[in-house]
Amino acid sequence: EVRPVRGVGRREIGHGALAEKALEAVRPPDDEFAYTVRIVSDITESNGSSSMASVCGGTLALMDAGVPITKPVAGISIGLISDENGRHELLTDIAGEEDHFGEMDFKVAGSVDGITAIQLDIKAEGLAHDIMIEALKRAKAARIKILETMAQAIDKPR
Repeated sequence: EVRPVRGVGRREIGHGALAEKALEAVRPPDDEFAYTVRIVSDITESNGSSSMASVCGGTLALMDAGVPITKPVAGISIGLISDENGRHELLTDIAGEEDHFGEMDFKVAGSVDGITAIQLDIKAEGLAHDIMIEALKRAKAARIKILETMAQAIDKPR
């Protein structure tokens, strides 16, 4: 997306809030870690989910800095495209055009144990239950794979 740099907009605030919520769930209790933590995620190019990239990068940054988070967190975006005959296809880790032309952008963040944050943007009139279940299954599988890849870089707080 090309646009003038004029500071933080509504989109950036929303993405930051989602990433913050995803990471807040694994924050150590104040009596164990009584420090202020600030994560800055500068997205220099976006052809996918920048908020979910911020969750993954934020997790790695926290662990690298020695913040004793309870579990690593990763995020993924699931999209939906449909045709006029009612056939549909779910897309994992959607790119910019798939987000723009698709009917759904479903962001799911969490650890191996479960979801820590979720956001659903939908253009269609509604969403069938079976599509939602399949999207959650795909998001879980992708999240686990991302967490495994992240663990190759750093698997626990330093």
